[in-house]
Amino acid sequence: MHLIDVSNSYSRKIKHELENSATHFIKVYTLGNSRVVFKRNSLDEEIIISNKNRSISDDEIKFILNELVKNKKDAAKVTRTDSVVQISLTVH
Repeated sequence: MHLIDVSNSYSRKIKHELENSATHFIKVYTLGNSRVVFKRNSLDEEIIISNKNRSISDDEIKFILNELVKNKKDAAKVTRTDSVVQISLTVH
């Protein structure tokens, strides 16, 4: 599995989000057919994993946690729906 940074493809959306929210860092990745959005502000971090065609696997969630939040993954709160996974972390 490889995370590929595709943030440049979403530059207008990212700029709009940064201007209109408390978020100060956004990265967009692809993981095969899944899209991964990583957002950070002064209070928390959020990762959204989505796939329009299928459910997100446990292996994908573990991989993304290892790649993006390595030492904080035990504090992650994971919320699942059919094709979207939200991972929330509080910044200390």
